[in-house]
Amino acid sequence: MSAPPTVAPPAGVRGAASMLVFLSVAAIASGSAGCAARSRKAEPAPPPDQVYRMAMEKMEKKRYYSARTLLQGLLPRVPPDDRELLPKIQMGIADSFFKERGQLNYGEALNSYRTFLTYYPNHEEADRAQFMVGMSLFQQALSPDRDQALTYQAIGEFKKVAAIYPASSFTAEASRKIVACHDRLAEHERLVGRFYQKRKRYNAAIDRYRTILDQYPHYSQTGQVLFDLGRCLLLVGNRPEAEEFFSRLFQDQPAGKPTARARELLAEFDRDREKQSRKDRKE
Repeated sequence: MSAPPTVAPPAGVRGAASMLVFLSVAAIASGSAGCAARSRKAEPAPPPDQVYRMAMEKMEKKRYYSARTLLQGLLPRVPPDDRELLPKIQMGIADSFFKERGQLNYGEALNSYRTFLTYYPNHEEADRAQFMVGMSLFQQALSPDRDQALTYQAIGEFKKVAAIYPASSFTAEASRKIVACHDRLAEHERLVGRFYQKRKRYNAAIDRYRTILDQYPHYSQTGQVLFDLGRCLLLVGNRPEAEEFFSRLFQDQPAGKPTARARELLAEFDRDREKQSRKDRKE
């Protein structure tokens, strides 16, 4: 006996059935996606100390912005009374700004280091934070031909390292930076003196050069100052003092070109005076 023939459902019925199948599949897929999304959302955030280590790894790779983003995102997750991790995070943020360099970043670093000192003045990293306050100012200071207000501020901050943290390992480096600041200030004075000298305002130049010798005895360009000062003194007719400063130059740089030129200037001055003296006697 043959099987009864299969009767196809009407077109409308077939369409409705197909739609039901489609909707069922879509619902299952949507449910699966929703479950996956909920599963992802339910994943717990990494522990703060793990995130901190990740940020430090990025810092070592010089990915400072990425490191800072991780650290800044950690701040709301760490209790304000945490004295272990929170100082490290704040120091890391400050370091990321400083290492990224640039005037704006040095300014942000300065604020961050100062904030660290406000909240953690007795922390084991406080001496480094104080030193970095000075460094942030030192890096922002303008070139010697411009205003040196930030250089003076940097000196004050570097001095605090030894004053507040005398046993700090940063004391010696802070002292070296103070010498570098003094060199910058001396160069500023020398450029001002040179400005006056070129315009034949010799007495004003002499005052600037004397200031350098009095206040910055370790200036790296002292030989040039001695030469320029002696030359200006000759130009205003003060040979005894000119010879005094030239003598210091002869002692410090016996074989240098400035020394040879200074001897020539003294000889020229003496010849001119002798000529003038003979002329006066004839008259």
